[in-house]
Order: sequence, then C-alpha cells, then structure tokens
Amino acid sequence: MSSIGAGALLTFLAAGASVVAPRTFDMRDPKGVSGLSLRIDSALEPVHGSAVGVSGSVVFDPEKPELSKGTVSIAAKEVRLGSQGLTEAMHEDWCLDVAKHPSIDFTVKRVYDVKADGPGRWTVKVDGDFKLKDVTKPLTVTATVTHLKDSIKARGGMEGKDGDLLQIRSRFSFNRLDFGVAPDLNPKVIGPVVEVDLSFVGVSPN
Repeated sequence: MSSIGAGALLTFLAAGASVVAPRTFDMRDPKGVSGLSLRIDSALEPVHGSAVGVSGSVVFDPEKPELSKGTVSIAAKEVRLGSQGLTEAMHEDWCLDVAKHPSIDFTVKRVYDVKADGPGRWTVKVDGDFKLKDVTKPLTVTATVTHLKDSIKARGGMEGKDGDLLQIRSRFSFNRLDFGVAPDLNPKVIGPVVEVDLSFVGVSPN
C-alpha cells in the first residue's frame, strides 16, 4: 500500500472512531428525581400538583437529534394534588381511574425545528401521541434537550457505572375534557386546562 493510501485509510478509521452512535436512554431515573409539576386554574379553586414515577426509553443521537424516537410514561398513581383527600379522589374511576389506566404516555412521532443552543443542547419541536386513560390524541410540544456525555458518575445514583445522561425539559398544556377526565366536574371548581412543566433525566450506562 502506498503512503498516500495508508494515510487515507488511517484518516478514515480515525473519522469512524469519532462517530457518535445513537444511544438508548432509560427514562427510569435511578435517583428518582425526574418528574413534573401541574397547575389547573379555575374561578373558584386553582389547583397545583406533581408527579414522579417516570419510565420509558428514548433513542437519541447527538449528531442527528431529529431522528430521536421513543416513549416516556408517568405512573398515573404517582400524580398527586395538594391534599391526600383530593389525590385519592382523583385516582378513582370518575377521574383518572388509575386501576384501569396505570400509565400516561407520550410517544414521539416526529422531531423537527432543531436549533442548537450550545454544546450538547438543543431546542426542538416534537409531534407525538399523548395517551391519557383510553384516549390517544396528537400533541405538539417544544422541548429543550441536553446531552451530557460521561456524566452518570459525576451525578451519582449508579454506583460503579458511568455513561451518558439525557435531560428533557418541556412546558405544555392540554384539555382534560378531551381525554374524558372528570367530564362532569364543574369547570368553575376545577378548570379544564392542565398546564404541565416537566424535567426528566434519562441514563445510558456504558
């Protein structure tokens, strides 16, 4: 092999070695801090709540964020409102019916309008299928995605392991009546629009 050919081969191999392959991120945060807050405004009784119990998986390639795919879920029984009584009532069959519908799911269908905000950080739009109870509807959200290479060890929570983190943040809203959530409830008491603010962390160990 000529020196030119050998040099070209070495360049090709070096370039191949630097390619970042897509990784699958487990959205079940081992530290258990991923979650969301929610707000339901109304004329008589504004309500605040929260949820943990995140699961699912996301395939992400920092070289091609637009090819991301996956499903993220929230355990319905982990959705809580301001008081224990209100939470227990919300879990019953007239509202979330958590015994029959144990998870709330968002499945990614398309990622677009990808804008880099800095090293390893993007703002994207995501079209997805949002499933709540037995109803699935399309939902478009804007999200901030941050890829943190070799950061599991620094964050902690997975003893003896390192690997990549994927942070997903988003704010969006939906109408609970579209999903048959407490359709007979007076909207002056509990409004129909649910505002969501989420922060999720996925892990991909080496």
